[in-house]
Amino acid sequence: MSRNPTSRSTLSRRLVLAGATAAAAFPAMAASPAAPATPIARLWAEAESLRLGLLRHRGAIADAAASGGIPGWMRLGGEANRIAEARYGKLVAILNSRAETPGDLAILARVAQDDDILAGPRAWASERLASASAALAA
Repeated sequence: MSRNPTSRSTLSRRLVLAGATAAAAFPAMAASPAAPATPIARLWAEAESLRLGLLRHRGAIADAAASGGIPGWMRLGGEANRIAEARYGKLVAILNSRAETPGDLAILARVAQDDDILAGPRAWASERLASASAALAA
């Protein structure tokens, strides 16, 4: 029995939409009162939510990044720049926050390796991670 290619793409779009909806709901669930979150965890949830908002601009961001030097969103204006700038601010706020748990340390490690951070304040991010590790171990 052969399948209609149109129904296959519709199913794929439905799965993508369902996945995106679930992913967008995750930050809200992570910050629910049932699971108390640290300030770093809350900032990470907000940064991830903003990252999802950038998905519709990924083509323009990739094209702008081809010029090299700085992240592509920095070359754009409008909504893409506004969302990415807000996300970048959350990442920097995470790096400026004090780690309270091993989970916070894991988030700091991810942020220190984020493409936007690696394209910018790489050494500073690494120093913040090392400082947080030392403070948490003490």
